[in-house]
Amino acid sequence: MNNIQFVIGKKPEELALAAQLIDGRDDNAHPLDHQVFFHSRAVILAKTIEGEIVGCAAIKAGKGTVGKGTVDKGTVGELGYLVVSPHYRRQGIAQGLTHKRIEVAKALGMSILYATIRAENTSSQANLLKAGFQFWRNYLSIRGTGNTVGWYYLALSVNVDAEAIMQSLVGDRTPAV
Repeated sequence: MNNIQFVIGKKPEELALAAQLIDGRDDNAHPLDHQVFFHSRAVILAKTIEGEIVGCAAIKAGKGTVGKGTVDKGTVGELGYLVVSPHYRRQGIAQGLTHKRIEVAKALGMSILYATIRAENTSSQANLLKAGFQFWRNYLSIRGTGNTVGWYYLALSVNVDAEAIMQSLVGDRTPAV
């Protein structure tokens, strides 16, 4: 990982290459909505010294309020779209992308980050826990797939009511048994 740099992607052509990397992922996740991806608050790129994009991850877009108006979603960030090229896996790149997203979220003034991870995605679960995230609860996927999705969060400031924020984000989803 010594030759990998983690940078914020700003150029449209870099974002397009990152989207291609996500589109080519080898899991059975739902297809990438390119418009949503291009409006992310931040897209972090893992680049080789030669400039090849070998990984990416985002802090998804968000604005307005959550729940009954009690949480300013501008201070809440959702992590997503973390992908590392198969030839570069098991080198700490996913962890580097996660740490860079935490750094960027703090710089943007966010107070809490959260992520939803499917139960079978143990690598992503371990990545978040290693970065200091807390497991909150499991819920059934709202896509009707029957998949269990774990919710994770990381408080970035001291005065965060994580329980209230997470409950407002989850809404009326069905808890997994």
